[in-house]
Amino acid sequence: MRHILTICTGNICRSPVAEAALRDALTHGPEQPPEISSAGLHALVGQGIDPESARAASARGIPLHDHAARQFNSELGRMSDLILVMETHHRQEIAARWPHLLGKTFLLGHFDSARQVPDPYRQGPGMHVQAVDIIVTCSANWAEQIRKMLA
Repeated sequence: MRHILTICTGNICRSPVAEAALRDALTHGPEQPPEISSAGLHALVGQGIDPESARAASARGIPLHDHAARQFNSELGRMSDLILVMETHHRQEIAARWPHLLGKTFLLGHFDSARQVPDPYRQGPGMHVQAVDIIVTCSANWAEQIRKMLA
């Protein structure tokens, strides 16, 4: 597994935080971590991480990097070994538009009873905190499974 892609709608709240949380969770193991990036199915191309999401992530100790939202496309999907989406409708859209990618597309909450990460965009700070909390938990569970695969 060399490349993991996290996906949400606009690529400014959930997927960049999931990218950072998963990267952070995987850097604490003995293995070389995979490359992790993010994109949006309807990206707000060029925009940075939403300030509320950034504050919530920073409060949880997630190290964020410079980010510019980018649009998901077939090429990004093809280059990815694993695609992690935030909600069921993201997976359904990928299945409809790029059916050949469905076999490597899973919910970030797959190992948490198919838990979904609600979209905090244009919501209050509490929704961003809730989304980040779910992302941190789900990312830790994926990191554990990925370490087992790489071992």
